[in-house]
Amino acid sequence: MLSKEQQRLIRKNLRDYSRQFDEEDAADETTVSAELIALRKRLVDEWNTWRVRCRRELAEEMQRRGKRMDKQERSQETEEIEVWIDELIDQVEEVIE
Repeated sequence: MLSKEQQRLIRKNLRDYSRQFDEEDAADETTVSAELIALRKRLVDEWNTWRVRCRRELAEEMQRRGKRMDKQERSQETEEIEVWIDELIDQVEEVIE
């Protein structure tokens, strides 16, 4: 158990402790968010690379068989995927009694 003097010091410095812990939490959250965004970007890049490779292989196969790609198939080669990321900035819970 803490002595009365230690309890008094803790109460006195509670705001400082709270601010320090809030800053550490915010830093951890920012790091996790940045890592998550980097992971999502890497996965989308891998997906796009795979799609381009598959389209190229399909075109080569069709050319080898003597078939031509129609206009729709050629237009699909330039398809892009857009990723939207929603991030929760702040959440407040209120208890109404």
